[in-house]
Amino acid sequence: MRKLAIGIVVVVAISMIFVTVAFAQATQATGPIVEDKWSLGVPGVIHTSMTGQEAIVTETGKVRKVENMAGVKDGLQMRFTTDQGNKYVVYMGPNWFINNQKLRFSPGDKVMVRGKKIGSSIIATQISKGGWTMKLRDEEDGQPSWECCFPGQSNE
Repeated sequence: MRKLAIGIVVVVAISMIFVTVAFAQATQATGPIVEDKWSLGVPGVIHTSMTGQEAIVTETGKVRKVENMAGVKDGLQMRFTTDQGNKYVVYMGPNWFINNQKLRFSPGDKVMVRGKKIGSSIIATQISKGGWTMKLRDEEDGQPSWECCFPGQSNE
């Protein structure tokens, strides 16, 4: 009986080692995930493809549509076409934050979008229309304008 119990413990211990190795390999296979302030308020598909080294771009064009963001509770996004005809999804931020600003966006509005471009998406840092600019994120570290107080930060 004792030999059977020891055998079961050994088999379980060896199995745990293989399971841990398998999970570690699966995680590495998907590539590095940038978990920082840029990933707040954007769908997981976007922030898992970020390297953290994307440049800030500026695009001008027209709003096609402002809609709810799929995969982010209460998030808003803008469908946007540049003056050159390129189409982007612009991730803006939470509905409550966007709708409490003086600036509103409607289809056909001429706007300027600044932010990090990832494929056919832009994580907006600011969107301007006419003489007004809505600031959404800090361009240096991605700190959202609607978020506060991350661990390790000090204003002293």
